[in-house]
Amino acid sequence: MKQSYVQDPVTLKLIPKDEWHGPSESKTAYVIPDIQGYQSMATGEWISSRSQHREHLKQHRLIEIGNERMESKPRPVDRAGIRKAAEEAVRRVLG
Repeated sequence: MKQSYVQDPVTLKLIPKDEWHGPSESKTAYVIPDIQGYQSMATGEWISSRSQHREHLKQHRLIEIGNERMESKPRPVDRAGIRKAAEEAVRRVLG
């Protein structure tokens, strides 16, 4: 018989899903460590802190893939442009 488990985000223990009652109570704060330094692919400079990373992204108009904001509405489809491009492609192929 298969059993599903949930990992407690505080204790990191695996708990059977049917016994899971939400995250455990923790009386300590979680401090997020600073990022490890890296060399910028855009400028080659060394980025050594989270604040420097944010400033570098902002200064060079860069985004992190996966963290970009998505448009709230999909762009309208340009049906006339698609049709025109398809017709031109057919003309080129058929000569």
